[in-house]
Amino acid sequence: MDAATFLLLIQRKAGGAADIRDPLTAAKDFLATSGETAEGMALREVLRTLETGNGTFREADIWLFSRDRLQLIAALIETRLSGLHSKCEWDALR
Repeated sequence: MDAATFLLLIQRKAGGAADIRDPLTAAKDFLATSGETAEGMALREVLRTLETGNGTFREADIWLFSRDRLQLIAALIETRLSGLHSKCEWDALR
């Protein structure tokens, strides 16, 4: 499925964004401790997609994420859409 459809599915499954003050920092912290897990690698792919607007996913990919991570991704989507962070800040998550 295309990236937009996948991200909408994540938002729906998450039940809303987590109340996270800085989703980029939360993502960076998670990747520092769990970046080599399946969930961490999948989060990296979502972050790449949010940064570039390009990506394809399988519907089953959503099951790689815990509820907390789904809510983090929903918060990241809102952050990306708001345009509050520069391209450099998104690049730093790679």
